[in-house]
Amino acid sequence: MPIHNPCALLDRLLQEPNESTWLEFKVNNKDPREIGEYISALANAAMLAGRDRAFMVFGVRDGTRDRVGTDVRLQQLKNGNEDFTNWLSRMIEPRIMLDVLDFECGGLAYSIIAVEPSYERPVKFSGSEFIRIGENKKKLAEFPEHERSLWIATGRRRFESAVAVSNATTDDVFAKLDPDPLFQLTGDPRPNNPDEIIRKMIEYGFLLDNLEGRYDITNLGAILLARDVKMCPSIAGKAVRIVKYVGRDKSKSDFEQEAKEGYAVGFTSIMKFLMDRLPKEERYIGGVRRMVPHFPETAIREVIANALIHQDFIVGGVGPVVEIYENRIEVTNPGNSLISTDRILDERRSRNEKLASTMRAFGLCEERGGGLDKTLIEIEADHLPAPDFISSENSMRVVLFAPRAFGQMSKAEKMRACFFHCVLRWLTHDYMSNATLRERFSLAPEEYQAVSAIIAESIKLGRIAPADPDQGKRNARYVPYWAV
Repeated sequence: MPIHNPCALLDRLLQEPNESTWLEFKVNNKDPREIGEYISALANAAMLAGRDRAFMVFGVRDGTRDRVGTDVRLQQLKNGNEDFTNWLSRMIEPRIMLDVLDFECGGLAYSIIAVEPSYERPVKFSGSEFIRIGENKKKLAEFPEHERSLWIATGRRRFESAVAVSNATTDDVFAKLDPDPLFQLTGDPRPNNPDEIIRKMIEYGFLLDNLEGRYDITNLGAILLARDVKMCPSIAGKAVRIVKYVGRDKSKSDFEQEAKEGYAVGFTSIMKFLMDRLPKEERYIGGVRRMVPHFPETAIREVIANALIHQDFIVGGVGPVVEIYENRIEVTNPGNSLISTDRILDERRSRNEKLASTMRAFGLCEERGGGLDKTLIEIEADHLPAPDFISSENSMRVVLFAPRAFGQMSKAEKMRACFFHCVLRWLTHDYMSNATLRERFSLAPEEYQAVSAIIAESIKLGRIAPADPDQGKRNARYVPYWAV
């Protein structure tokens, strides 16, 4: 993030109560190697402190904070015959963002280096890693606890924390982001004071104070609250696209719609638009004839929310897609599944933890780990075919199927329904049996043999296993293969 107003930044840094691990004041230190070691130490300290930048300021006396100016001109400095900035970039590993600036304020000369930490691994200078301990620069290897903490911290960096729009004024923020969902979805009262709204957005991680009197909009803030995602280049291709086809293949489309708003702004509208256009059937409910969608709204909501949350934002140019066919819905997100599709109900892993937790706080999806479970429960309650989870190298697709009688299901569909029914029972600390599977398929007791054949084939193929190897057939119970 480039420095836009260095004098405002200097004023803000001098308001810090004391020199911290991410802030260093110097007067006239021109030793390139000493500066390089400080860059490593500041970058690593910023990561541990959760700061998006660290600063080394020349022209301020350490301790007293007196503005004395400096004769250091970083952009003219050399190491041997090589420009200092080129040499420094070559000596720092991995490559990090450095903003090196010489400027004047109040008739005095200053220089500043703004350092963005690495989110890949600890930063080295000339092959060695440094860290700030209090106000002192030390070799990281001398502090193994800090080294371990730093490696953990680098692994926590996510797309959500990166900057989508930098140096935005308050007016820019409100022009690009709609703060209303922040209050409507949480039930918190909306402040009348814009500064308080800004403070709340910073608290949620939607904005960063850039210390220059302006704000940086994070990718998290943009993807959730953008009035139009195309206004933010880093998320421009991440809008939800809905396509409805005529029939069961892609040969002819009925319509295509792209939701331009951020997910929190537009999620309710997306769901209404989608539910109004899903295939429906006529049912009598409480003696009243109603047109009911083929798919439970809760199941649709959770599958779409899951696609938004678990997508890989690094995959460029493509966002979540909802495709409606005559006999199914397919929801696809960029990025493969981080876990095996066989464990998709009981294992938890997310690429985008901040996005997931915020959407849960906003009530846009179930509590952690409950979304797809609830999808399967709703589908079983309506006796629909089990969904299919398809993970490829660069995408994850969930297929929800329209109602189909047991006799119309393929062998693969029956086996899939058996497996996920077994998983759901296991998640409630219970077991699948012939009786529970008959109920799942809406079959009469006398059709137990058809269900027994599915169970036997599932055991043969290693999809399920007897809960007790010595159990008899009369009261046999079963668990997923991985639970044995």
